[in-house]
Amino acid sequence: MTINPSLILLFALTFALPAQAKIYKWTDAEGKSHFSASKPADPASIENRNDLEVKSPQPTPADNKAQTTAPQVDLYVTSWCPYCKKAMAFLRKNNIAFNTYDIEQDASAAARKKDLDPGYGGIPLAVINGTTIRGFSESSYQQALAK
Repeated sequence: MTINPSLILLFALTFALPAQAKIYKWTDAEGKSHFSASKPADPASIENRNDLEVKSPQPTPADNKAQTTAPQVDLYVTSWCPYCKKAMAFLRKNNIAFNTYDIEQDASAAARKKDLDPGYGGIPLAVINGTTIRGFSESSYQQALAK
């Protein structure tokens, strides 16, 4: 059985071309974030579509009582890691501001991660109020945030 080379080329192009598409993230006048394959009408509202580079907003106070200092949270992640995404979703859900560092895109972040925990090759690595946490565990994150 012979395979026609043009069929192989057609097959490869069918699956390779959609991977080249750009995704735009933009915020409308009401503050809602949108993702689309086409540019919005207002080009000034376009942000880079790299969720790992977007820092979550500072939490808003629920009342006027004295607030404690905001927790310091740094996450060392990769774009493909499901546990990294769970960690970020947990922090966003709880209105915790955090910084993300993609260790595959940023060599200095990878070096900092290695310095923080030389024996840990996994991800995510969280540093919450000075406490280093390997992986994602909701209870571990809550304990570190309570400190």
